[in-house]
Amino acid sequence: MTDVLHVQTRAYPLHYTAVDRTVDRVVVPGRGELRPVPGTLGSVAYNSEETVEVDLTAMVRAAISLPDLTIVACRIRILAAGAVLLTYALRHANDLRKLDAHELATMDASVNRQLREADRALLRDVLAGARQSGLFAHVVVPPGGASADDWTEVHPRAVRYNCHFIARDPVWEPDRRVPGLVLGAHCRILLPYTYAWDDDPAPERIDEILTMLEPADIAVAQQSVLVGASVGGLQILTELARAAPGRLEGPEFRRFLDGVWADYHRLDAYRVESGQDHRATYIAARETIGLDGTHERAEKLLAHVNASLLAESSLRSERLDGRLNRVAAALTVVASAAFLLDIAAFLLPEVGNGTKMVTVSGVILLAAGMLAATILWSRERDARENESPDRGPAGNP
Repeated sequence: MTDVLHVQTRAYPLHYTAVDRTVDRVVVPGRGELRPVPGTLGSVAYNSEETVEVDLTAMVRAAISLPDLTIVACRIRILAAGAVLLTYALRHANDLRKLDAHELATMDASVNRQLREADRALLRDVLAGARQSGLFAHVVVPPGGASADDWTEVHPRAVRYNCHFIARDPVWEPDRRVPGLVLGAHCRILLPYTYAWDDDPAPERIDEILTMLEPADIAVAQQSVLVGASVGGLQILTELARAAPGRLEGPEFRRFLDGVWADYHRLDAYRVESGQDHRATYIAARETIGLDGTHERAEKLLAHVNASLLAESSLRSERLDGRLNRVAAALTVVASAAFLLDIAAFLLPEVGNGTKMVTVSGVILLAAGMLAATILWSRERDARENESPDRGPAGNP
């Protein structure tokens, strides 16, 4: 094995209302048990940021085997701010020092694809088990998709990750397009989402290594929160464009957005809570991955989704009002027919049964005709109102 430790940290946006740090046992059906332990973000200098950490190393090694690659450690860190960080520490049989920055990124992307395909079912089971055990409560998912009770996994497009290479005296040079930014100690940004760290790569130092990587990983967690919200918004827009009936409620979407922005800005507090060196690396990582631009685009998209949901809600209210008006008109016709029968019974008390049958039949036919005319007229009016304004008299574009 080479003297380079390859670390991948994936960020899963998972909006929940609380994390229970007292849970000490998570059962994963068919796979065993996990023991969560309370932790903190070690790079936060001013106010302690609590986490829950779960060691997945044994479970992952039993489920995943890749050629020329050794899984040194695998750990989940559940943040208080609606994001879950999954970290793999890997060793390669090949000498990574012989690769340049672009070859490193290509190799890392290939490994990431293989790991994500191999651990998809495992992570789904682990997250579901953590939720069932009460480790995190009240998962909030975007409206229009599965309900929280049916939630099983994070949308794969919402997942973002960093790759880190830890070695003594790293030889890799950054890509020339990476801006020259002030960084904390030991860090070098090779490409967006790709970092080299000058430090001891000994696997037994995994706790110190994860603390060192926190600035870049917090930035990618924020990116995943924004991308996840945008993915949910696009799903809603697709359903609205297709006029597909679904769980599309404006207030529900508003609650989801409140959770998204609360989690995003809680993570953003890292810029003032972290130590000086960590803060410099965090700000540089934000700029390199374009986090502020993602924030602006997500805000515009979600504002448009909110406006579309309000318009859809108004349209559904109008349609409901139309149906209620038809029901009210039908009830009025029926009441009028009943009143006519009462009048006929009062004015013609002594007539024969034949006359009564004719009178009753006539009133019923009249009421039925008026009821049918009322309903048809109401439906035709609704159809005209719902017709697109850019269509011609024949209903063609």
